[in-house]
Amino acid sequence: MIEVDRIMVSELKVPIELMMEHAGLSLARLAVALRDHQTPEFYIVAGSGNNGGGGLVAARRLFNWNYDVTVIIPKGFPSLQSVPMAQLERFQSIGVELEEDMPNSLPEDVTVIDAYIGYGYKRREDDLTSQVFDSMKTHRRIISLDAPSGLDVTTGVSDSGIQPMATLTIAFVKIGLLAATPQEVGTLFICDIGVPSDIYLNRLEIDWSELYDAGAIDRLNDAFAADPLNKVQLSYSENYQCWSV
Repeated sequence: MIEVDRIMVSELKVPIELMMEHAGLSLARLAVALRDHQTPEFYIVAGSGNNGGGGLVAARRLFNWNYDVTVIIPKGFPSLQSVPMAQLERFQSIGVELEEDMPNSLPEDVTVIDAYIGYGYKRREDDLTSQVFDSMKTHRRIISLDAPSGLDVTTGVSDSGIQPMATLTIAFVKIGLLAATPQEVGTLFICDIGVPSDIYLNRLEIDWSELYDAGAIDRLNDAFAADPLNKVQLSYSENYQCWSV
């Protein structure tokens, strides 16, 4: 996915900001679709990288749609990278207050959007990360962006204990989401951010298997043509002892 981002930005001249807007819009749409109608309030936990930027886009969209939105940036505003910082400034320009302190627990009657750490997660041990994980792992109304925070998207091993009700992965299903337990991923969705299928089929030299056959890419494109936000259909292969897309 790092190489996909490089190709999109360097060769196809599609900026990160544009892809982030697509992802954040789809995240906001999914949050509305899965919301609890009795408690239409959202808490967005945003990290300092592009995953956090996508969460800020979703927060701005939800606020514009008249939902109650609280944004928490546990690492603090100065930690944001340049592109997420621009998203923060857009969000602040509409007059919304943001928080930097991660509470020990989140209100039970809100939907939490987990945009803390995306596909770049590597195991780490620090007090802040532990606090964020501990706060979210007890909450049951979580929607994670790209991958649940603390989940290694290559191995499927989770260090966080977060069990989202849904995960919205971006552009392509990461293999770790299939290796993780269903409880660690929730209902899996995928959104289109404009990545051409040729990148997957011919540029990345992927060893296509039962997990990702070429026909699955065609089916994904057909689904994206109808709707940029789709639920992922998985089936279990007894022969391969694994899930396929």
